[in-house]
Amino acid sequence: MEGMTRQRIKDRPINYVEVHINIEDGCNVSEGEYSYHISAFTGSLDISSIGGVDDISLIKECIDGCLSDPTIEMHEEGLLHLVLKEDGEWEDVFWHKYYVLERSCWLDYV
Repeated sequence: MEGMTRQRIKDRPINYVEVHINIEDGCNVSEGEYSYHISAFTGSLDISSIGGVDDISLIKECIDGCLSDPTIEMHEEGLLHLVLKEDGEWEDVFWHKYYVLERSCWLDYV
């Protein structure tokens, strides 16, 4: 087809998202008692689907996984900086996108 651009998934740009998670003293992280905000991203985010496979839902799912991961250092309070990387896998002909933790860093309150 004329005017059509063909690309392969592996050649596409990959999104990176920086998230800051604020945890206050006395909050129960496992009960969702924290706040987070996306501080930066590289690429573009799909925010068109509510509660579906939009990037915001996928980022929140990754954050929940990170906060329940026993290998990630947790403090009683502070600011947790996460860098997430877009990834995915094929299942038959469908691409299932998700985000994975690239790195994490704690910033303790003074």
